[in-house]
Amino acid sequence: MAETIRRLLFIVGSKRPDFYESLRRTFRGDDTVQVVLDRRRGERRRRRRSGRQSVTREQRGADRREQLEIQRQLRSRGYAVVGVPFWDARAALRPGSRA
Repeated sequence: MAETIRRLLFIVGSKRPDFYESLRRTFRGDDTVQVVLDRRRGERRRRRRSGRQSVTREQRGADRREQLEIQRQLRSRGYAVVGVPFWDARAALRPGSRA
């Protein structure tokens, strides 16, 4: 089943504040686009044990590949574009669904 892209997320590198402001003006009022400024200073990893569901190795691998692609885009272009898929909570809670 193909995922339907619900929103676009623009992550703009901290060295491109003018581009960030331009995108914010361009997409002002468009609730299908979000523009954020990347403020990370380096790799951050935290371990959270309480309240966290177990994550399979495949999910972690997919998440890591996605993060690497975002980092590649930020380095090469100064921004990254991420499609945020539609997520139906009701469908995810149905018996037999793969949430």
